[in-house]
Amino acid sequence: MDARRTGTWLGAAVAVAVLVAAVFVVPRLLADEVAAPAAASTECVARTDAPTSEIGAQQATWVRFCPLAEEGAAQRVRHPQGVVTGELATSVATTLFQAQVDRPVCTVDESTPGPTGLFRIEVGLADGRVAEIAGDTGCSTRDELLFAQLETTLLMEAAGAAGQPGALPAPVTCPARFTTTATNTDGPSADLLTETAGSPWQSTVPLLPLPATAADVCVYAGAGPRRALVDQWQVGSPLSETIRSTATTEVLRGAMTDCPLDAGAASYVVVLTDATGTARTLALDLTVCATLQAAVGTPPVDTYLGLATPSLVRLVVRSRP
Repeated sequence: MDARRTGTWLGAAVAVAVLVAAVFVVPRLLADEVAAPAAASTECVARTDAPTSEIGAQQATWVRFCPLAEEGAAQRVRHPQGVVTGELATSVATTLFQAQVDRPVCTVDESTPGPTGLFRIEVGLADGRVAEIAGDTGCSTRDELLFAQLETTLLMEAAGAAGQPGALPAPVTCPARFTTTATNTDGPSADLLTETAGSPWQSTVPLLPLPATAADVCVYAGAGPRRALVDQWQVGSPLSETIRSTATTEVLRGAMTDCPLDAGAASYVVVLTDATGTARTLALDLTVCATLQAAVGTPPVDTYLGLATPSLVRLVVRSRP
């Protein structure tokens, strides 16, 4: 208590009646004075105010993915929207800082196209300031690891809140036509896919809100409207989750088709399902440059993601049990 307030109470002690009243009033005032401050905000900030080195110098109180500083960047990678707090935030921040120290600096431009996926991680520090780590999943293995570490933590936290997964769901009924719109289901986790971006090209809504516990693969022969369903299979985790993770990072974002039609190639509809029954669909068209579409958000909207990399194509094609 400061000197001014102390003087006030000494003056009040002149009158017995006031002193008696103070016996009841002072504890209340003191309680108000030392009340715990409001919890620090875990929201993204407009501008960070601490250098990255501070992540290794002091304790972290929260960690989360945040929008890119450049609002016009079209190469943003999709990611969960949650926030890690408490002791787990300290652990995650330490791991992220150690992984990013001395990581190579590289650029991906038109002369060296890659599966670019820009992301930004903000870390709330114990002194109230905020630091950031920015990266590109297509730039280096180290950057992809940085992204995967926080993404996995957020997904596992959300999965833990949803409860233990049950048995594999019944195989989906593959749509007769090649589409992402016929095989989507909203479970309790679907609210985590609500779109918040002002424009579709700014969207970072993930392909699935929780880890994928099942993946149904529908195979089509032919091209265009003449496609016909020729095969179907289902796989569980961890392969289903690997497909979801790879489809998030192994994409040439915004790339346009520039190859001849391959009418003899197969096409694939992949339905990813999480532990709560939320299902979202990918459509991989190998007849046209391995284009990748996805049903994104709640409600799901058919969205062009870009061109799948050979690693994603191989994963889907070879996933048959």
